[in-house]
Amino acid sequence: MRDAIGQVFTLQIILAFVLLINGYMAYSVNYTRAFRVKNRIVDIIEQYEGPYNDEAIAKINSYIDQMTYEVPPRLVQDFLNDYGSNANESSCQNGWCYVAHEVSIDEADGERKGRYYSVVTFVNINIPVINNIVGLGDFLRVVGETRTIYYE
Repeated sequence: MRDAIGQVFTLQIILAFVLLINGYMAYSVNYTRAFRVKNRIVDIIEQYEGPYNDEAIAKINSYIDQMTYEVPPRLVQDFLNDYGSNANESSCQNGWCYVAHEVSIDEADGERKGRYYSVVTFVNINIPVINNIVGLGDFLRVVGETRTIYYE
């Protein structure tokens, strides 16, 4: 009887270890995808000096479709709930969001005004029980910033 209990316990440890490794690998792959998408969006925003150009948005959406990057709407809605009431301009579309931050610098020539953008992408890990109980919202966000784009 002692050996039977020992084998069941050992099997449980092995299964837990396998689940842990598989979960880590799934998170790693999805984090890498979200990180790549975030970096490319930052590059495009810097290239077009903001996310307001239709050509920039089309280029971003084309890249997102190419990367097969999909995000549950719940993660985007959680982000909007956190930053939607913020005074800064923020917008979300197609699984990515940005927040605009105004900057002003006093120089000898006068004041220079600019703007930089925080770009947020999300890691798509959908574990219903854990996500509903724990709420992994901040853990599943990948945030990056553009350089400051001066307009005056």
